[in-house]
Amino acid sequence: MNGKRIIVVTLALSFATCGGPLLAQENLQSLRGTTPIESTSATPEQKHWQGKTDLIIREFIDQPPLIPHKSQSQKINLLTNKCLTCHGADTYQKKKATKVSDTHFKDRDGKQLNGVSASRYFCTQCHVEQRDAAPLVANAFKPDPACGQSKPGC
Repeated sequence: MNGKRIIVVTLALSFATCGGPLLAQENLQSLRGTTPIESTSATPEQKHWQGKTDLIIREFIDQPPLIPHKSQSQKINLLTNKCLTCHGADTYQKKKATKVSDTHFKDRDGKQLNGVSASRYFCTQCHVEQRDAAPLVANAFKPDPACGQSKPGC
């Protein structure tokens, strides 16, 4: 019983000397900024799919290509990958689609596989749809000048 009191008193003194000033900081700001919690957020502006005619070129070597069509309804799960019905090695020519890169058929050790590697199976981990959206935050990124549509990997 006496040991418990010592622990409680020690914790109380520690909080009073260290924790109190932390709670009193007035300059803390949440990620919502100055918007009160009770306020509702503005509805985000709808961004539209950009389409095949205005393909966005890659800006750095080995950047995953963007998807030039709507893909939200394409099912990708453990049992099926709808992307492969058009972009698979057996179907891309008939569907007039871009073939899945040969790198997707290798494991992490570079061994050739019969199917798409498990680490490359979920396409939307790397590939996103083209959208007419401005960057979310300002940045000073400059595209790689050596990168162009004719250059491999770009």
